[in-house]
Amino acid sequence: MRVIIFNDTQNFNGSLNFINESLSKKEKRFWNYKKYIPFLVEKIKSLDGFGKENIELVKTYFYEGRYGSTLLSSLKWNCNKKIQELNFLIEKEQSLLNTISQEKLTPTLRKKITSHVEAIKKELEEKKKSYFSYLAKQKRNWEGQKNLFEELKDNSFVELRTTPLKQRESEIYQKGVDVLLATDLVHLAHINAYDVAVILSGDTDLIEAVKLVKSLGKTVIIISYHTPKEPKLSNISDLMNFGKFVNLREFSKKEIEQMSELREEKD
Repeated sequence: MRVIIFNDTQNFNGSLNFINESLSKKEKRFWNYKKYIPFLVEKIKSLDGFGKENIELVKTYFYEGRYGSTLLSSLKWNCNKKIQELNFLIEKEQSLLNTISQEKLTPTLRKKITSHVEAIKKELEEKKKSYFSYLAKQKRNWEGQKNLFEELKDNSFVELRTTPLKQRESEIYQKGVDVLLATDLVHLAHINAYDVAVILSGDTDLIEAVKLVKSLGKTVIIISYHTPKEPKLSNISDLMNFGKFVNLREFSKKEIEQMSELREEKD
């Protein structure tokens, strides 16, 4: 049976985020495609109905939002603008404290006002830190993506399928990846390029495409993370009901280690 893996990398990484939440800082992992692709192929062989079949991995498609040359510059400008606005608000709160210090107030009232203003200042300072951290994280992600793309460019068994990342104010987000994946899923089924589609995603937007390829006689295996009765602790919803579902939540610690590497924590 010919297998193609359709990997929505952001969504698949989201599954690992849930796994990492249960791990200590020193145990946190990141996916290593050189490990999880062969591991998942072997996992498929263990599913009901596949034991006696000859499994051939045809290709793995990576779907990812792509950083552009001006994206981080725009993000930096917007983050700096937000930080300047926060600095202005912090200065206003500090000015209020200075004014209060010159007023005749009861010690109890002065303490309450000071405590309240200091709490606001602390909240604003934390917000500033979040912008700095987010910008640093996106820079690391960009470098990591460049390294990954360079590594994959000559791999004939892997194909990169990307859409430009978007930036709104001080946030980078992915758009159009689900449409690209769904289009490839259906097109490759129509030209009979695979027998089994393995989808590393929990995106509900893929339901109609999955239903269509199943009507063409294709088998669909969906791999994602699901916590029963806890939608906020799941990376999938209704999509799990439209194919053979493999729940990453049920993988053992050893299995996760076989698919991943230790993550280097950044300050």
